Amino acid sequence: MSDFTPQPLPATSAADPASRPFFRPWTLLAGFVLGLGLMAWTGRTVIQRDLHPYAVRFHPMIAPDSQYEPTMGEMRAFVRARCRPDQILVIVGGNSILLGVGQPADRVWTKRLQEILGDRYAVVNLAFRGSSPTDGGAFVAESLRDEFPRQIYIANVAALQAADAIGIESYRFILFDAYYKGLLLPWAPRDQQFKEYLAATDYKTARFERRLGAEADAVLHFRDFWNWWSATKFFTFATPYQPDPNLAYRARAKFKDEETDYDTLPFDQRFTPSVIANDTIITRAYSANGYAKNAQGQWQLAEGSREQFLRFAANAFPDPLKPRTLILISRNSPYYTRQLETDLQTRDETAISDTIAGWEKFGYAALSYGHDFAPEDFGDRTHLTTAGGTKLAAATAPKIQALATQLGYLK
Repeated sequence: MSDFTPQPLPATSAADPASRPFFRPWTLLAGFVLGLGLMAWTGRTVIQRDLHPYAVRFHPMIAPDSQYEPTMGEMRAFVRARCRPDQILVIVGGNSILLGVGQPADRVWTKRLQEILGDRYAVVNLAFRGSSPTDGGAFVAESLRDEFPRQIYIANVAALQAADAIGIESYRFILFDAYYKGLLLPWAPRDQQFKEYLAATDYKTARFERRLGAEADAVLHFRDFWNWWSATKFFTFATPYQPDPNLAYRARAKFKDEETDYDTLPFDQRFTPSVIANDTIITRAYSANGYAKNAQGQWQLAEGSREQFLRFAANAFPDPLKPRTLILISRNSPYYTRQLETDLQTRDETAISDTIAGWEKFGYAALSYGHDFAPEDFGDRTHLTTAGGTKLAAATAPKIQALATQLGYLK
């Protein structure tokens, strides 16, 4: 039998560092709070600088098209980097037409508009695909109302198109961001509609989570931090828009604006038989809703449709912003409209006139464009080629200059 007797291990005291657990509740909590504080400070700091110094617009790789959602701070910095305090700020919002789909970045229509207006103005393109007049660009312009008091906002609509005060669902993340950071004016119609939107039973949980996230982000700025990291370091997940594994995680600010150039695409590739058939149907219905002929054989808008349109126009923007808002009325390509019966062409013109009058009734400036454009000025039914964009800039510039004079910006 072995005479080995196990010896007891030496006792340890509470003062012995080896006896302390690596994690304690208070150290874990302190680290968590410190991490949040560092993230909030970083988010607030880095978002003050322009994350997209080489961009002329929010092209698909820095837009929701590819799962990238610009923040208010990000877009405000984008504007500040492009407009001096002594310039008149012209923010372009609206949809893909004003974004310049079909026009390369170096020939986008807003660049031509800048050239015509000159150095006294600064034109900044904040349009997004499928956006409404009251979406992202509108909220950015409103949030900069005091910083850039000499300001004009431009957006586009079709004839009698409604403009919801809280924008559309696809871009409502911008409203949440602006609203909970206290960047918007109090505007009762919008506030009430937003309240009803949050209280609606459909998708209530998702809306609650979005609201909770926006309220937290107003303090922590984690979305600003994440966008800074995604734009300058690397994107954190692949998207269907960029499936190439070599590029999927690339920093978004490193992508070029590679918009399709309609000038290089043959007509028969843009206007295929199926496209023509579908767009012809859309063109014929452009002003169909609400119009009927009266006893004199003239097109007349039904009173209910008129009241609905006027209600949307009245509520779309806060009253102080209406006088410096220019609404452009978009038309269809003459390739399609010239094929319409004279009667339908007259109806379209009546609808456009009614739309301009409706917006102007509440103090907005309004302008239609395209009545004298040629088919080659359009890359498809609605989007413009470089030539069309040049004509749009030429038509819009005098209205902007007149509006600047009217608002006292040129004193």
